[in-house]
Amino acid sequence: MNKTYIFLLSKVFLIAFFLLAIASCKKEKKDTQEKKSLEEESIDTSSVLLKYNETVFTLPSPYQASIAIKEKDIEFNDQLLAPLQNSQNFNTRFKQALNIGVYGADLGYLNLYDQHPECLAYLSVIKKLGENLGLDNAISSEKMNKLERYIDAQDSLLIFLANIYRDFDQYLTNNRRKEIGALIIAGGWIESIYILSQTIKNHENRDLINRLGEQKRPLDNLIELLSSYYYNSDRYTHLIDNLVDLAYEFDGIIYNYYYEKPEVLTDKNLTIVNSKSNVVISEYHLTTITEKITNLRQKIIQ
Repeated sequence: MNKTYIFLLSKVFLIAFFLLAIASCKKEKKDTQEKKSLEEESIDTSSVLLKYNETVFTLPSPYQASIAIKEKDIEFNDQLLAPLQNSQNFNTRFKQALNIGVYGADLGYLNLYDQHPECLAYLSVIKKLGENLGLDNAISSEKMNKLERYIDAQDSLLIFLANIYRDFDQYLTNNRRKEIGALIIAGGWIESIYILSQTIKNHENRDLINRLGEQKRPLDNLIELLSSYYYNSDRYTHLIDNLVDLAYEFDGIIYNYYYEKPEVLTDKNLTIVNSKSNVVISEYHLTTITEKITNLRQKIIQ
């Protein structure tokens, strides 16, 4: 049975250096305080909880697929990442929002495999796209600087990203721009499933196939989340139609879920899910889902 961790503990690895000893002492004191604050924080990075038009939607965090892959000791594959240079072609809010989600999922994948220089490059592009959408008003420069400072701390980065996307959602909701938030979530889900399906294509791991099969309900939630924007433009219509087409393939998957009481480790601020799932998926559906998610993702990142 594969145990999935719902709450990730923040274990921050601090690297601080200054030319002047006095400055170093001050910086060390500040970082110690921030480390303590992070260790006391317990943000759920396993799911995204959204409320749109009085309806609550739950979607898996885009980082959960990468976590599942890493737990199987599967090697890092940089060919799965969306190319950063394409970001120069995103000249609409629609494309910019979707690709914030895409690059955010890639950032989580990079971070879990300790690809620190690449993490900074992807973070920089996410910041740029966010500025284009006016999302820089949602996050303080201090918080972004802190994110860059802890780019090499896996758990800390995931917590910061969870915070940032929560801030995005709150800002967009307050400013009546919820469709942008929905697109960010959609882009993150699509990229995470692309990474997962391509990894399965290369490794055919049973646990990862189960994880893919579990996406039927989240996909239905995502479609419902986006459905109110169906007639906003042809772009929205095309995106939702593609997701609906993908959902038809997921309908061919037999998915059974068996609930078991979770194990709570209060001393570690950790909850372990012991529930079991069983997925029956044909080779046809697995191949078709992989092809359709790849085609949809390619249209988004071009």
